[in-house]
Amino acid sequence: MKGITKRICVALAVMMGTLPLACCNSGNTAGDDTTFSWWIYSGADSSYYMEYQDNPAIQYSLQKTYGPEEKNLALEFWVPAAGTAADNYSTMIASGDLPDLIDAVISDPPRNMYENGYILDITEYVEQYMPNYVELVHSNDVYYKNCVELIDGEEHYFVLRDLYDEPEPVFQGYMYRRDWLVKYGSNPETGAPFTGGYTDPEDYDSWQDDVVFPSGGSDPVYISDWEWMFEIFTQAQADLGITDSYVMSLYYPGFTWSGGLISCFGGGVNLWYQDENGTVQFGGDKDHMRTYLECMNSWYEKGWLDPSFNERTSDAFYSIDSTSVRQGRVAVWNGLQSELGGRIDAHDGGLTEGIYVAGAPYPINDVYGPDSCKYVEPNCVMGNGVVANGVMVSKSAEEKDLATLFSYLDTFYAEEGALLKTFGLDAEQISSYESETGDTFYTDNGLGDGTYTVENGVYVKSDVLVNDGGNLDAAAAFNKVPGLYLRKDVDLGLADSFQHSLDNWVKYPNTAFFQGSVTTNAMTPEDTSSCADVQTKVLEYMTTNAVDFIKGDKDIASDEEWGVWCKALGKYNYQKVNDIYQPYVDQYPFI
Repeated sequence: MKGITKRICVALAVMMGTLPLACCNSGNTAGDDTTFSWWIYSGADSSYYMEYQDNPAIQYSLQKTYGPEEKNLALEFWVPAAGTAADNYSTMIASGDLPDLIDAVISDPPRNMYENGYILDITEYVEQYMPNYVELVHSNDVYYKNCVELIDGEEHYFVLRDLYDEPEPVFQGYMYRRDWLVKYGSNPETGAPFTGGYTDPEDYDSWQDDVVFPSGGSDPVYISDWEWMFEIFTQAQADLGITDSYVMSLYYPGFTWSGGLISCFGGGVNLWYQDENGTVQFGGDKDHMRTYLECMNSWYEKGWLDPSFNERTSDAFYSIDSTSVRQGRVAVWNGLQSELGGRIDAHDGGLTEGIYVAGAPYPINDVYGPDSCKYVEPNCVMGNGVVANGVMVSKSAEEKDLATLFSYLDTFYAEEGALLKTFGLDAEQISSYESETGDTFYTDNGLGDGTYTVENGVYVKSDVLVNDGGNLDAAAAFNKVPGLYLRKDVDLGLADSFQHSLDNWVKYPNTAFFQGSVTTNAMTPEDTSSCADVQTKVLEYMTTNAVDFIKGDKDIASDEEWGVWCKALGKYNYQKVNDIYQPYVDQYPFI
């Protein structure tokens, strides 16, 4: 590239080549003390550039100088081959040949990494050279509790976290075939057939209809709304001659341990959560778990659940029996954003012809169990928080110019750097960058007018990125760097119907499921091991036996059989885990 001295370097492979081949393109004349190697979990789509260091947003950021001495800085990226990240990370740690920076995606908790001698306590550098980060962390209680370690009352930093100004949409959720409701359903009050369809056959988000649920709104609210849907879907499948399918898929253990439908029956999960008073509870033997199993058994007996659900052990919870889903034979499932609207319409005259898939909020139980398990909003649902993994600095960087590094990283917590991380370059930056370097990535990909514009104080994502359908947005931005993601004043260009489905997935806030927050903070290795040992045994028991209640091999209505379940769980001493978790939850409450 014109105007740039290209540095080419190769990180040595370790242990039979399982470490990635590392390359760098510093884009400047950085010295050895300001050239930093960086292990990242994954790179970019190779259709845009072969090496991650060729990312133009990175190159743009490296054109400037940083730190008290205004030095150039260079980055070398170690990128594992696709599908090898976990093994690659383990090999890297075992070898002791560490890069200067390490993504905190699959690592142990950062404090444990520090105590085991892998990473630095970066408190001194954060406090001196990262005023933007420190100000953000101290401006928000959630940021603070997830970014700062308190040791003997003193603040410590072991990792630089990704921060969001508001949560991102979740990547998955429950969805249903709304087109079947229109075709086979009728208004529960008037009996009039529903009407609806696409206003633009070429736009898979242009669906409009007059569907009304028994609860009175256009979205399902209660378990009774879901069961009303299931009756209609059963009729639809019979009319279409679908005899070898089912209405709703279910994860193979009969539950998802991170919450999901279980918390729709009185709140809480089947494992550990915090109640409204912040007290750690174990939910596996509580009424809400029994009521959940009662509901699943009822749905199974009515033929609504996948009769082979417990055999699909290799399927992710958000991709169960995906062949049947994409053939249009399933009515309700937990799926991905890419399956919403008309996105899985094969246009081949088959069962997906004219399909419209809508996202559903978690249902509130109004049918099963005792009164304490009814009309309680779900509180343990999968959703995104405002703090993510981030980056650690390893012992390998101890003798390097960390003032320059931390000054550089701090820029991504201010507006210009946050925009570079969130979107990429604007039109003016692209013009300057391409003129100086000769790198025409942005104009070659239709982004000469910028990856975003600003309209009435709102950052509007480029239509090119909105309509891309691939990975161009990730290739155009430096999203691997720790920094501030902008979401609050951002127009992502999503259709109203699509956005409505995403909003439905996070209708109820997660106020009770805490474990992600706790386990990424200050748990000691001993406490982590003790909790993991009990959790493994509890999950093994539940995974083996919950299916029997759902399929009716054990009677969920029998106090005797339920008592056996509860007694077995008690033998694993889950109260010990309650006691271990409680002080961490007190210090790091999940919000």
